[in-house]
Amino acid sequence: MEAVRHTDVLIIGAGPSGLMMAAQLLRYGIQPTIIDAKSGPDRETKATLVHARSMELFRQLGLSDHLLAKGLSLYAVQLFGRKAEIGTLDFSQLLATDTVFPFIERVGQDSMERLLLNRLTERACPVAWETRLDSLRLDDGGATVTLVHGGERQAWRCAWLIGADGQHSSVREQLNIPLEGDGRVRNFFAADVETDQADARKIKLILYDNGPLAVVPSGVADRYRIIGQLPGAHNSPQGSTLRYTDIKKEVRAALGVDLPGAQYLRITPFSYRKMVAEQVRRQRCFLLGDAAHGVLPTVSRGMNEGLYDAANLAWKLAGVVNGRMAPNVLDTYQQERMPAIKADGGIFELGEKGWIWRGLLDRVGLLRRISRIDTDPAGLRRAFDRLSGLDVDYRRSPLSVHHASGGQIQAGDRLPCLSVYDEKSKTHTDLHRWCEKPGFVLLVLGTISHHHLNIIGQWMRQKYPREMHLYYLPYSDRNQQVFQAFEVKTSNTKIVLIRPDMYIAYINDMLNVSLIDTYMEEILGWAGFGHLPEKH
Repeated sequence: MEAVRHTDVLIIGAGPSGLMMAAQLLRYGIQPTIIDAKSGPDRETKATLVHARSMELFRQLGLSDHLLAKGLSLYAVQLFGRKAEIGTLDFSQLLATDTVFPFIERVGQDSMERLLLNRLTERACPVAWETRLDSLRLDDGGATVTLVHGGERQAWRCAWLIGADGQHSSVREQLNIPLEGDGRVRNFFAADVETDQADARKIKLILYDNGPLAVVPSGVADRYRIIGQLPGAHNSPQGSTLRYTDIKKEVRAALGVDLPGAQYLRITPFSYRKMVAEQVRRQRCFLLGDAAHGVLPTVSRGMNEGLYDAANLAWKLAGVVNGRMAPNVLDTYQQERMPAIKADGGIFELGEKGWIWRGLLDRVGLLRRISRIDTDPAGLRRAFDRLSGLDVDYRRSPLSVHHASGGQIQAGDRLPCLSVYDEKSKTHTDLHRWCEKPGFVLLVLGTISHHHLNIIGQWMRQKYPREMHLYYLPYSDRNQQVFQAFEVKTSNTKIVLIRPDMYIAYINDMLNVSLIDTYMEEILGWAGFGHLPEKH
């Protein structure tokens, strides 16, 4: 075995969550090591739907336009029961939305992974393929691991370890972290088909007898992906072969017609367990994505949740590695993400239990309420926000401090993507554009003197020269919607501190920079330039 190699952060797994974690760490100046047991990037499309919150993360990385160019924007979801359509969620009819992505982007997981891989390559952070984890030992100072590549064993010492290696995570297994849930393995299929019996601009979601079914346009004329649960008697583990006759009944339920075998382009089996790791952090190891949780696959929620995991953890871990933040900040990864992961997926997860409880659902009239969503603007907005990850908040997190009047927007909320007229540059932009530089953003709302603004700027350059960015928005009619959203009256002011992941950390009505210092020091354990990162 060679001499022990060292790295600050070792990421096991180069799927969506592992690649996003690496890309985020690179934004904050951390060069991780990332490995994967596969021979190279996946060439098959697995998950296919990228939701609005994920698109916002790609936009922050400067990659959203590339995804939009490769994908297809879908603005509607049709919901079907046993015999008829229940209702259509037409997101193009949203009267108000606080995202620039009011749709679901249909883009292959393989395309998304290649995009992230290119970003890593640009930053000299290649993936070590055909490299697997053999052994793992944690201690208070880090992790000692043995990796195997080309038949050779490598000894590594890392300060932090990220397990992003899927639902059969070797990291989770070696740490003996149990999974919570019913444990039942559900076998699914993904069938790519040619047909003219579906809508090329809408997702179709069916509450079928055997389980959920989804029909997703591919972006190529008359080509669709059908995702559904295999019949209970059909035991088809991942890697086995399915024939079109095995899923003929499910495809008919999805499309309303039988397809001849020649119209099945590809059929892929896969499995899923609705289970969550008992803990997603142990000492200096964290679990991300499918290694941490199993989520119903019909609308790709699991892949998107893994991206949210990475965005939540990366800025905190970077702050600790750089010696800026106290290690106990990392405790909030589990505190914030576990409730979000365990949250009910709403009507988009009805399919999983709908075939069991359908009679009860009919009796209580739930399906009738769903059918009215398309005529209820508020209900449509709630449904979209739930599906798209926009309704997740961290209000109960220790990192969320709300010291302001008004509760419409609170500390712990995702920063709404409100349109802004930049009085300084005389251009139109939005609040999320102001968050594209890595680090915190201090948003000052209300009219203040140039002298006071200069004092704030000098304070920031002295205390947080590269870690915080100042944006000032004086009151004007053009920005009235921003002031209404944050409940700031014409003569008042408000300071909003925004985390690097575009969640609100702190809000106060008092324009006093010492309050920001207090938050940074007492809540984050912030250290100044005299503090050097711990060496490992």
